[in-house]
Amino acid sequence: MMNGIKKIFLAGELPYFAALVFMATGFYVGQEFRPEGPKVAIAERGAVILEAVLERHGATEEVLQREVSKPVLEVLQRYADLGYVVIDSSKDEAGNYAVAALPSAAIDITEALKQAVKKPRIEGPALSDVQKPESKQP
Repeated sequence: MMNGIKKIFLAGELPYFAALVFMATGFYVGQEFRPEGPKVAIAERGAVILEAVLERHGATEEVLQREVSKPVLEVLQRYADLGYVVIDSSKDEAGNYAVAALPSAAIDITEALKQAVKKPRIEGPALSDVQKPESKQP
């Protein structure tokens, strides 16, 4: 009877508990020291640039370079400096991306691009603050 119980708790000369501890330790170490996946960011650069250019109709090439191209390139460079691979993508009407494959850790930086090229709003008096000239009727 004691041999039967001994076979249940021992795997040969190694107790099952020790084998379980070795497996759990190996799993933990594997999880802690695994390499991080690639850092990938996606952006709808074309759509952002088109929207920004349309907001600035009649702008000169110099203004477009300063207010659109340069900020977009700065945002892309900032994410590249952080170690991201930036994928220029496009979305259809349903919001689906047209990229062949994306890692699960990919982030979307389209909003950062939009903020970079956001046209400054000119602050002025509100329409209600402007007094209408009184017209004199003869």
